[in-house]
Amino acid sequence: MGSKRYEEDFKIIRTAIDSAKNPIDKLGQFFKNYAMINIIIVALNLIVNLYQGLAMEIYIVKMICFVYLAYCIIRMYKEEKSNINQYYQAILYIYGIVVVVIPVILWIARITRLVISNNEGHQVSKMLEMLVNLQVFSAIVLLSVSFLVVSFVCSNKVCAICALANLAVYLIVLAIDKELSIGNIIIHYQDLYYYIVLVLGYMVMAKCIRKE
Repeated sequence: MGSKRYEEDFKIIRTAIDSAKNPIDKLGQFFKNYAMINIIIVALNLIVNLYQGLAMEIYIVKMICFVYLAYCIIRMYKEEKSNINQYYQAILYIYGIVVVVIPVILWIARITRLVISNNEGHQVSKMLEMLVNLQVFSAIVLLSVSFLVVSFVCSNKVCAICALANLAVYLIVLAIDKELSIGNIIIHYQDLYYYIVLVLGYMVMAKCIRKE
């Protein structure tokens, strides 16, 4: 009887600890995962530029990465479904749209462009370019919003400054609109900034949350 009572007490204590955990900790883990996925995507993009024949295989690997991110977001949502904080749940929806849905639409558009005729393919290319710009801009804005969230939760003024600086620097780089050429690889400055800041930004935020 005594051992059963102790087991029940331990269960109560464990439940209390789990319920007291800040959901932002899980968001911090997601930030870390997202940063790692972006590192993989950058590496895959470099491989595509160097070895054009592997384009389809690279797209498949990218889709696997996005499926993993979708799994992380869905799991977070299910675990925090009982959370009364509707703003937190709304943030998860936004991450799902920007991080998963838009890239998947881009992937479908690229596949469509490969299989349809040239005339229709030109229209798809225009739509694809618009979607790419939308993805980049929405990801930059989401990064700034994430910095603001971390700034508020962790009482970190530096993150608030980073949020404003991120938007300002991106707009400046976008206005410059120049290209960087490294061998066979040609990349716009805004795209280079996009890849770098997504990796470093989310890594920094994950570290800030971990310190809390």
